[in-house]
Amino acid sequence: MGCGGPGETGQFGEVPIRLEAKPSADDAGVYFATARSYDEAEGVELQPERSGRADFRLVAKPVDGCVPVQAIVRPDKLVLCVDPLIIDEQRPKVVAVARALARGYTQAQLEPDEAVEAMTSQVPGVDRETLSKQLDAAAPTWTEGAPYFGQLAPGPDRDPSIAKDAIAP
Repeated sequence: MGCGGPGETGQFGEVPIRLEAKPSADDAGVYFATARSYDEAEGVELQPERSGRADFRLVAKPVDGCVPVQAIVRPDKLVLCVDPLIIDEQRPKVVAVARALARGYTQAQLEPDEAVEAMTSQVPGVDRETLSKQLDAAAPTWTEGAPYFGQLAPGPDRDPSIAKDAIAP
């Protein structure tokens, strides 16, 4: 349930977000954001998916005109990628998703055991011990060399302003 009454899902509603096909520790921030309702606090309800079409995607290599807006694994080895039309027409929604993810990933770094619990409770078949070891290795890469979570490396065909807006109060 979202921030509103029964059946409501917040200002922006449900937001499908497609993750890489195989679950990994690099997904932990998404699941932590949903478990702690950081997404709902931003007016979105993240719906993690492993396949299908979604305007929001965590990808290693952006394709099909998808614009990187937030680095998940630095330097841009995994990014939040969004269709340009969504950025143009629904920028506040994109910033809300980026804020929820920034908080989810930041807290997952600070509370790795709780992040593992959040993910294992939402993703069937994920081994807790393996995920915990993966998270120990992965979490530092989310902010490595960056002044804030999500900072994109410079380059064309990206929108670094979203990640920066996501850290603004």
